[in-house]
Amino acid sequence: MSWKYIIILVLTAFVAGVVFMVITASKQTIDMVDANYYEKELKYQGVIDAQEKLLAVGDSILVKDSADLVMVHIPVEATGNISEGYLEFLRNSDKSMDTTFPIRVNLQGVQYIQKQAFAKGHYKLRAKWINSGSTYYDERNVFFQ
Repeated sequence: MSWKYIIILVLTAFVAGVVFMVITASKQTIDMVDANYYEKELKYQGVIDAQEKLLAVGDSILVKDSADLVMVHIPVEATGNISEGYLEFLRNSDKSMDTTFPIRVNLQGVQYIQKQAFAKGHYKLRAKWINSGSTYYDERNVFFQ
């Protein structure tokens, strides 16, 4: 085989690789976790304060999943008188799989959620609630099997 054919073969393989990468990249979805991220960033000091209040209690949210239930445990010291709040599960790979639940914990600070509400994979849990006039916030990554 002569050099001109080798050069043509290499250049053809290179062009084919570039075309493949462009087609693959164009099929990727670009979903941001938050649509209004700039406005939320400006209010982030309130989130920092709410996280520090939860740390002052000395504990954080615990998430465990079993065969059919997901258990979310919030520290009892931060759940005595919850007036409002939410558990937001964000799926980074697919925005349509995001789910939000109102916080309704029992006396032990536990809330159970049916596991069928989640697909297998990684989620980001954002929890925010108001207990006796104080705002609490926690954020963590969770994985459901």
